[in-house]
Amino acid sequence: MKLDAEYEKQNNRLSGPVFGSLFSPRRMFANRDQFNWLQIIVLFIFLTAVMVMPIPFYYNHQTNFNLSPFLPHIDKMMVSDQMQTAMKTANYRDQRFKDVKHQIIIKTKDNVAGFDLTNDDMAGRKNVINLHASTFQVKSVGSEFKAKYVPGHNLKTNAHAFLVNSWYQSNKVMIGLFMLMALGLIIVGVNLILVNGAAFFLFLSRHNKITHIRNFREGVNLTLMMMGIGSLLAMVIGLIHFDVTIELTVQSLSLAFVVLWVYLKTKFKDPEVDQTMLL
Repeated sequence: MKLDAEYEKQNNRLSGPVFGSLFSPRRMFANRDQFNWLQIIVLFIFLTAVMVMPIPFYYNHQTNFNLSPFLPHIDKMMVSDQMQTAMKTANYRDQRFKDVKHQIIIKTKDNVAGFDLTNDDMAGRKNVINLHASTFQVKSVGSEFKAKYVPGHNLKTNAHAFLVNSWYQSNKVMIGLFMLMALGLIIVGVNLILVNGAAFFLFLSRHNKITHIRNFREGVNLTLMMMGIGSLLAMVIGLIHFDVTIELTVQSLSLAFVVLWVYLKTKFKDPEVDQTMLL
């Protein structure tokens, strides 16, 4: 009983607030049994949300967008010489095309682009750019996007940038939500692999009595706390210069260094009780 009481006393001296534990290797290890599975899930969601935070911030402040990976055929029509020539000769003032008349700029088996296209012009085409006086429509991959012309680029010198920027600014919220979901799922998947992979190896070490980790939950607890520094650092870097690949790399490398840090400080073992205090 005295031994258990002394163990708890030493454990309590090392224990502290969750965020305090993130920066102390001894507290990380001492608090490895602190959370139940529900709390573990909440902590995992928090660390994931920290890394996801730069995504909406980046796309909300972005002024340019690379359309090619998402709508390659539309992007190819926008950057074409035919589109550039048509834009140079068009009468555009005050964010409107004046005296708009029906005109086909590009027409192939699958693609069509032009001013005030008719249903017959667009029939059977997979990719469509239909320009009107103050708005335009883009149809591709089974979806239709509407946009308004916005200032920021000179359509007579760079029709491609003008159209892409107008499309992006008009659909920024939808694009931001899509990228948040897509990149967020990637971050969740990578975090699940990191947490379960590291926790599994920590759990296996108990069979050889290399560590004092008693079960898989303790391994998950410890791994999540060791991921804290990397997640916060990745968030800061993402807010300064967003790149999800860099974020995940920073988090993974930070986790490796923190694991080594915790091992050097604790050897993944609880502090031994001073036997003289039990006499």
